[in-house]
Amino acid sequence: MVELGGSYTFSATKYGDRGWVFCPEYIDLSPLKISPDDWNTSIFLFGPGLLPDSRSGDGTLESIASRLTANQVGRPPYNSIEKSVDSNSDRLMADAKALGNSPLLVEQHPRQDCRPVDNSMLPLVQLGTDVFTDSEVNWTLTTKGNPHLLIAGLPGMGKTTCLLNLCRQMAMMDVRPIVFSYHQDIDSGLEDLVGPLRFVDFDGLGFNPLTVSNHASPKAYLDVAGSLRDIFAAIFPELGDLQCESIRRAIKESFHEIGWNGTVIGAREPEFRRFVEILRDERKPDRGLRTLLDRLSELDDYGFFNVEAGQASLWKSDRPAVIRIHKTQNEALQRAFTSLVFYGLYKDMFSRGIQERITHALIFDEAHRAAGLKLVPTMAKESRKYGISLVVASQEARDFNASLFSAIANYLVLRLTEADAKALVRNVATAKQERSLIDRIKQMPAFRALYFGQGSPRAVSVNLNSLD
Repeated sequence: MVELGGSYTFSATKYGDRGWVFCPEYIDLSPLKISPDDWNTSIFLFGPGLLPDSRSGDGTLESIASRLTANQVGRPPYNSIEKSVDSNSDRLMADAKALGNSPLLVEQHPRQDCRPVDNSMLPLVQLGTDVFTDSEVNWTLTTKGNPHLLIAGLPGMGKTTCLLNLCRQMAMMDVRPIVFSYHQDIDSGLEDLVGPLRFVDFDGLGFNPLTVSNHASPKAYLDVAGSLRDIFAAIFPELGDLQCESIRRAIKESFHEIGWNGTVIGAREPEFRRFVEILRDERKPDRGLRTLLDRLSELDDYGFFNVEAGQASLWKSDRPAVIRIHKTQNEALQRAFTSLVFYGLYKDMFSRGIQERITHALIFDEAHRAAGLKLVPTMAKESRKYGISLVVASQEARDFNASLFSAIANYLVLRLTEADAKALVRNVATAKQERSLIDRIKQMPAFRALYFGQGSPRAVSVNLNSLD
């Protein structure tokens, strides 16, 4: 049409009762009837998702006609989609010719997967409704796919409301949320929606971080010492390698004192605060060690090392749990508290064994504050088979480790700044889509989002559910 100009002739069909309107932002896989029912000509809206240069299958006439036929059998109902398409194969072939070999109609698939799936058998969490079709937009919560979700958006755009909605639906499906809460809004709102909660505060970890999971290995305590060194390096990023190694050495010595030596397994683990006491007993502390002790003393002032072990694991709790990070405004204590609770959950995860369904969801409501946790991408990669979903909600996408994006396949994107929109879109969309998606994300109204589902080549524009 562009090359030939006035000499171009449009395809004709003997059935003059169809019209087609192309909309670049329409992302449903089935065309949408937009003409009144009493019109002689049926007019349909369609989008770019299944044009010939898309990722969908072949566009031959025979393939189109067969898909058109298949589309009339067992397709999920949509109130606004044409319900009176003639099933006569000759008529379908004529329609295909009129469309110029473009595969515009296909059988309706779930957005989360390009293959046909029986949605009635999958646990679905409704995120909202499609802006264009008013159909449900669902996130599949199953161990058979990727059960993780990243939510990104500026304050006031609807993140907290969305999280509360997710928690309510999860609780109805017997999936227990464990929420790392950085502000109290989610605490009271969650209790109103799901009932009594279990609260965990910084003044009582409820477990000993020095617990050894693998008692079959005499050297397993060295793994604990190395992990705690890395955690304290993240808590205090200003510490150097020598100071962090002092922590590992002191933890090793605390194990040696009670019988662990690399060949013999001790009867128990040392108290958490013992390694701090060992560092304080150094006779001639250098400047680096004095700086380290100042940092640890700051945590000790809040009673951080006074562990009251014996509380039931959060995985075994019969109530949703909220780790109230906001109970202290000390940033170092917040990082320490978050890091060690998350570390404890990670270690306990393996004792659960392989699970057939998702039983728990770990939720960060201000995940950019925990972006430095090296265990977050690791948890995302390993937790699915243990029945655990990971939901991270954040104002900022730039701070996350790139490996987190490779482990999460579902993204709900609200309005962001241009810098964060660029950082996120680079990880979830093709280069051709980047500019237009960035502009849409920057202009997104409140309680509106783009959903990138697992296996879906296009973003779905979603009106988020309210709490009503």
